[in-house]
Amino acid sequence: MDLSRAPTRRWLSPVTWGFALLAAASSLTYGDDHAVNAWASTNLANMGDHPVEALIASAFLFDADPWACLRSIAFTGAVLAFLVIRFGNMRVALIAAGQVLGTLVSEGLLAARIAAGQADPALRTTLDVGPSYVIVSALAAVVVAGAQRWHRWTALAALAMRAPHITSGLTTLGVTPVGHVTALSTGLLLAWGLRSSDARHRLAHVTGPDAEKVAGASTVTATTT
Repeated sequence: MDLSRAPTRRWLSPVTWGFALLAAASSLTYGDDHAVNAWASTNLANMGDHPVEALIASAFLFDADPWACLRSIAFTGAVLAFLVIRFGNMRVALIAAGQVLGTLVSEGLLAARIAAGQADPALRTTLDVGPSYVIVSALAAVVVAGAQRWHRWTALAALAMRAPHITSGLTTLGVTPVGHVTALSTGLLLAWGLRSSDARHRLAHVTGPDAEKVAGASTVTATTT
């Protein structure tokens, strides 16, 4: 399939629009509700009490400011649409690994530092909601395996703009930067693995003169615009 000419219906993916609608509804309803945000935060206290619920709910809570919320949701939806165009609806769900691993690694490191007396125990209840790990992971995946060149360059530009925020506090092992770097690495590795799997699958189903062409193209992403 020519992914650079993916059908328009892929922009209408239930993954993209389902996320956007749920995020808009939850953020506009509960974005400024401190109790809900405290319950949904992916901090150590909640990860020890209701980890699954916190991981899911936190990804759908954006800024309380309605306009900022809608802008962020539109941006996230566009990034997810890029991934759907490249990998389809089902495999895009794997990008949630960025949120899971980003949280587990960053909070696990914080727990170890608290146990060693290197971090303030009050950080166990830090307010931490939002899909930033998902966004960073998805952007990294698009950079590696975007279906079109402009998808990849757009994602790279967005990552470059976010770089100061992503890495701020990394040298002091802050929870957020550690989570962002983990999520970014997860997105890169997942996209590379999926792209390589697709290339091997195509090669396995091609014989004759075309096999050499597919093998030569298996190490690069689509470049048509």
